[in-house]
Amino acid sequence: MLLVVLVPLKSAQAEDHPLALIDFSGSDAAEFYTSLDGEWFYFEEQLLQPTEVYSFILRDYARTVQLPSSFKEQGGISNTYGTYATRVKIPRALVGRTLAIHIPHQYSAYKLYADLIEIASNGRVGSSAEEHESELSPKLGYFVPRTDELLLTIQISNFEHQRGGFEHSIFIGEASEVAQKFNTSIIWMLFVVGCIFIMGMFMILFAWFRRQEKLFLIFGLFCICFAIRAFFADPFFYSLTLLQVSYLWGTRLEYLFTHATVLLLVFLVYEWYKQQFSKQVLKLITFSITAAIVTTLITKPIVFQRMAEYLFCFAVLGFVYLVYVIYRGYREQHIRNFANIVGLTLVSIGLFNDFMLAHGWIKSVSLSLLAVGLYVVIQVFMMSKSYADKVLETEQLNQSLTTLNATLDDQVNRRTKELRSANEQLEHLASKDALTGIYNRHRFNAFMQKAFQQAKENCTPLSLIMLDLDEFKKYNDNYGHIQGDALLKQVVKLIGEQLPENSLFARFGGEEFVVVLPACPLAEAYQLAEQMRSAVEFARLPHAKRELGYATISIGVAALEHKSLYRSEIELMDAADQQLYRSKREGRNRTSVARLKQEQPSLL
Repeated sequence: MLLVVLVPLKSAQAEDHPLALIDFSGSDAAEFYTSLDGEWFYFEEQLLQPTEVYSFILRDYARTVQLPSSFKEQGGISNTYGTYATRVKIPRALVGRTLAIHIPHQYSAYKLYADLIEIASNGRVGSSAEEHESELSPKLGYFVPRTDELLLTIQISNFEHQRGGFEHSIFIGEASEVAQKFNTSIIWMLFVVGCIFIMGMFMILFAWFRRQEKLFLIFGLFCICFAIRAFFADPFFYSLTLLQVSYLWGTRLEYLFTHATVLLLVFLVYEWYKQQFSKQVLKLITFSITAAIVTTLITKPIVFQRMAEYLFCFAVLGFVYLVYVIYRGYREQHIRNFANIVGLTLVSIGLFNDFMLAHGWIKSVSLSLLAVGLYVVIQVFMMSKSYADKVLETEQLNQSLTTLNATLDDQVNRRTKELRSANEQLEHLASKDALTGIYNRHRFNAFMQKAFQQAKENCTPLSLIMLDLDEFKKYNDNYGHIQGDALLKQVVKLIGEQLPENSLFARFGGEEFVVVLPACPLAEAYQLAEQMRSAVEFARLPHAKRELGYATISIGVAALEHKSLYRSEIELMDAADQQLYRSKREGRNRTSVARLKQEQPSLL
């Protein structure tokens, strides 16, 4: 076995400062777990083996850098390759025991050596884009140190990615301690993600069965999208499963579900604050995020990641607008649930923090999972409270029913009277036309049948007038239906002022009306019809689409008299209707009368 003996190196500037030495010799061996942040040798554009590293630093001066840091911070570019190395001094009690190094995800491909042994790798390290292949995955590397000082070597490369280098701290410690911390963090995060996913499914199913809870559907989709995003984002759970997902699609899915999550969050705010949220702004945001989604689907990471950076400035403005919308809604008390506002703010801050963290703009920790987890807890609290309120309401209703049962007879009698009165009112309302206030066709049919039968039995006359507004469709097309309704009301008022008390005035349908005149002969009905027509004509109600320039009516009159042979009210109605159409054919704004079989009225 080849044994590497490490010789302490001294800096030319400071004789008491050994180069690239991280000293943990004074640490407690019982709970040894610490980061490897500190000074490392850096060999730019060289992929060196551990033996080469040791030989190189003995012969020549080696440049040192502080890790964690990025390639861009060290040399101004992100797409390059190189080798990091440092010496680590550990407590003597750990010599011969199994140690582990936890490497959180890095955006670069790397190989990690402890002394001469490769203990962990991620992707494929290469000196060009063709040789390089990224893989986002946290790793644990195990080794047994033979001395209290060891050499750690990292070969690393990055191509076609905006970030590169060793940007996240790595940790060394006793194997069981490292594994426990790693597994605990993974289990805790999976638990939170699972809770968010389950809550999302619950909301979607609730919205599905309710069929009208759009807000619950959007919130459920938001939870589902965020949970899936968390699966493909830091710490990249998908790489720890049996799923065979490449780095390209893993990164692509992370960005896709990030965009979808943000879009659903915007939709959620819009549903809560429709009156305050501009539809134009919603369309602009939707278009921008949709464009980002399409770009993510069809381009390489270097392209869609850069586009995401450009969209960040736009997203900041969008976030400011959301805050403004929420403030207006809260001030106007359209949304009374303060908990929703707090949760929404937490989620927005968490997503922005993680976006900036992922692009290396800030030094922080991931907050979106915690923020969304808190938001889900808030929603569960709200639903629990709502359920408790419903239960309390049910209990109060049961108590009220018990009280009502004690005086059931009085309650039934009073309710019966109230019901009878309500039915009478309802029957009265049911016979009225909602627009004009006169009787409707249902009431006319019943009255006409009864009046015809009585006229037959008593040998008394019965007249029927049918009238129609001339060219009413043109009026509606020109003035609109609201103005058309107003014209109908005015005409009904004018006609109603001409009618006797024993008549029935009803709306037959649309702009057509009928007047039933019991005990009224044909001649009198004709005179009354002419009064009605003249009253409308003299009112000069404007109608720009009529040649006359004002509204008029056409009328048809028929009567059941001893000389007329109508066998049913249907025949009488048909006769009046034919005269109405005759008036329209002959030029409108006139009254036509049905002829009797044996004798024609002198008025004709």
